[in-house]
Amino acid sequence: MLPSILILGARLADTLAVTYGLKRNPYLKDAIMKRNSPQIPDGNGNFHEEAAHEKVVVFLLGLKLNHPLGIFSHNAKTLVDYVAKFEKELETKAPEGGYYGGTNWTNQEQNGATEAVLISYWRSIEDIHEFAYGPTHREAWDWWNRTVAENDHIGINHEIFGVDQKQWEGIYINFQPTLLGATTYLRKGDKFIGGKVDDQWINPLMDASKGKLRSSAGRLGRNPTQLYEKHGLGPDSSYEKEAE
Repeated sequence: MLPSILILGARLADTLAVTYGLKRNPYLKDAIMKRNSPQIPDGNGNFHEEAAHEKVVVFLLGLKLNHPLGIFSHNAKTLVDYVAKFEKELETKAPEGGYYGGTNWTNQEQNGATEAVLISYWRSIEDIHEFAYGPTHREAWDWWNRTVAENDHIGINHEIFGVDQKQWEGIYINFQPTLLGATTYLRKGDKFIGGKVDDQWINPLMDASKGKLRSSAGRLGRNPTQLYEKHGLGPDSSYEKEAE
């Protein structure tokens, strides 16, 4: 009993310290405390002058465990392990495979079922098909077809969205890199260091506290005044200003 009370007391003290500013909030670790927006660079890792200049494909890969045992239900761990194998291979083959990165999400339904989704971003639909018909995914595909009669409690799905240039945008405030903002791109170097080309992996997030990335229209590569006029906002509207 005493150990439980001590643990609860320590957690309460820690919560109060964070709440009253006596301790740094650990939940804000790696958060970017300003407005920032993702911009996809070109194939060499260089950013465009115009916003949203590249096309992007969004691929949602989901599974659902309709069973009280969840991950411990029959065949569930096998499927989860396959998905983990997918991610590892995709990261290993980037950027040649066209995979920019992804973020995992989970959802708990009212009936208790657990749903998981990998939200990933790609260069093209053709790149997704190259992966889907490759050996790793085909291995999982063949396993599913062999065991499908055993898997009534497991749901699987996917959705693909091809988004043209100037048809996408994003904004994050006080957020750790996530979703499109958590993707990575290879910037090809032009210098030799130690006998190797100085390539580097870069993040797509850019300062959106001012300039064209401050507004939704600007992040879409459009003229912001068109939206101002349409919705009755002036260019100095507080809606578009960063909070002081």
